[in-house]
Amino acid sequence: MKKFSFDGRLMKGALCVASGAIAALLVVILGFGGLRGFGRAAKFASVLRLIRTEYVGQADLDQVMDGALDGAIASLGDQWSYYMDPEEYDAYQDTSANRYQGIGVTITQDETTGGFAIVTLTKDGPAQQAGLQVGEIILAVDGVSVKGGTSEDLRALIQADFNSQAQITVLSSDGTERTVAVSCREIYTSPVEYKMLDGGVGYVSIANFRQGMAAEAIAAVDELVQQGARGLVFDVRSDPGGQVSEMVKLLDHLLPEGDVFIQSDKKGHEKIERSDASCVQLPMAVIVNEESYSAAEFFAAALHDYDWAVTVGQPTTGKARSQVTYALMDGSAVHISKYSYLTPSRTDLYLAGGIVPDVSAELSEEEALLYVTGWLAPEDDPQVMAAVDALIP
Repeated sequence: MKKFSFDGRLMKGALCVASGAIAALLVVILGFGGLRGFGRAAKFASVLRLIRTEYVGQADLDQVMDGALDGAIASLGDQWSYYMDPEEYDAYQDTSANRYQGIGVTITQDETTGGFAIVTLTKDGPAQQAGLQVGEIILAVDGVSVKGGTSEDLRALIQADFNSQAQITVLSSDGTERTVAVSCREIYTSPVEYKMLDGGVGYVSIANFRQGMAAEAIAAVDELVQQGARGLVFDVRSDPGGQVSEMVKLLDHLLPEGDVFIQSDKKGHEKIERSDASCVQLPMAVIVNEESYSAAEFFAAALHDYDWAVTVGQPTTGKARSQVTYALMDGSAVHISKYSYLTPSRTDLYLAGGIVPDVSAELSEEEALLYVTGWLAPEDDPQVMAAVDALIP
């Protein structure tokens, strides 16, 4: 009997057939489109084949695919669009709901020790409940030193104790070290803070426009109005934005009847969000800076378009796209710019170059550092005071 030999030519032929099958599948599933699309898909399949059959090192094809998808989205040149692997998408979903896993501290690296100084404590969070103090320096977690490491290293060590207790070693201001057991759990961080300032001006700080923001901001506004506020200052500095739906809910509560948000898709189809006649009739100001992005920037622009608020602070960047997140079958996701948007007066913030505030106000380097670390009280903040002055001369 003749012995059958699976020689190199047959192997190459089989691989070509397989690559062709993969390419055809990519055309159907990924929508590469037409003959040119088949060529692109075949090219991609050929590269995968070469990695699998010719690359001398070890290749994790899942990582190769993640890298390819990441590169594909990055090649668009749109900083607002990106690919997330399954772990990143899980973290993104938590962040979008103002949740995270941790002990409830904000940190900064200490140059002297290499550890991490506690800058702020989440109110009623695990760290505060365990007795940790602002100013103490985290040196180790579960006996593992974090000196000289990165904040990501520290976060990973703490999150390894999720739903249990982390042993946090800290250096106190008196030079003594102590180890404290701190629960690591899911923490909800409120994106809204508010207070009544001197002169009867209500101050509402909005950290982001993610899930739950609108209900909290509306409750804050209503409480300040009930307390007799003569005006309202909204602070959206360094606010990265969030969900259009949350922004529209808040604008609907504040503004009179009319268009509040216009978005257009790739084909030019428009969707218009409108406000009802119910509104808050008080003088308003919105504080912005160069890091007021997306919904935060648009929020200020919409109030300004209605002549409902004066803008204060520093020019914004001009972001005029909104993104949609698409979950993929393996738990990863693509966050991609799907819509361009216009303000109520149909201004494209990108073409306009962002918002140039009505009242220019800046922070000194020292004040900016205090602001970032949460130590600059509204009463000591020149930009907040400029907003107050703009409302009540």
